[in-house]
Amino acid sequence: MDREEQTVRFLGLLQPIQADLENYSRRMVFEQGDCEDALQNAVLRAFRAFDRYHDDASFRAWMFKILTNEIFAINRKRGRVAQFEIAVEPHEIEEFGTLDFAPAAAGPLSWETLADALDEELLTALQSLNGAERAVLLMRGIGDLRYREISECLGIPLGSVMGNLSRARQKMRDAILRARRLRRAGFQPLWNEGGRSSL
Repeated sequence: MDREEQTVRFLGLLQPIQADLENYSRRMVFEQGDCEDALQNAVLRAFRAFDRYHDDASFRAWMFKILTNEIFAINRKRGRVAQFEIAVEPHEIEEFGTLDFAPAAAGPLSWETLADALDEELLTALQSLNGAERAVLLMRGIGDLRYREISECLGIPLGSVMGNLSRARQKMRDAILRARRLRRAGFQPLWNEGGRSSL
């Protein structure tokens, strides 16, 4: 296969998953300005290595693995910064302690429920997941990858994939419930764009 045919084939495989890769990258990087860099670097690396791609492998999983490695490298370079701060007055803490909270809903939340509920608090909660939890959650939710594919992408055992996914779902479920409770109690979010305190 000559270079031109290889380019056409690569772009044909890339185009159907491009939006999923962009969404995944946007949710995984610590700094939103790094999203395009991560995508460009991952596509360039994948194209350069395309001659080693095997037809029997999942192109989607292969691209997610390359993009995940690129995002982890960028995030390591940036370092983790405090995502938010919350200023609470002593009387607010006392009022919060007297609120009657409804028990947590039974059963797992669907990805659609999570996507519909995403707002600043939840985006901040998503950012607070560790790298593996966030990667597993987004690979499953956005990338629609199977557990085995996620395991291969991240180079972790299948049991770790399931454990990270379970913890990530629980943390996100807790964040959704916490945000709903705070809104019902009349507390306004203290975050502005980027998850920083507005105070």
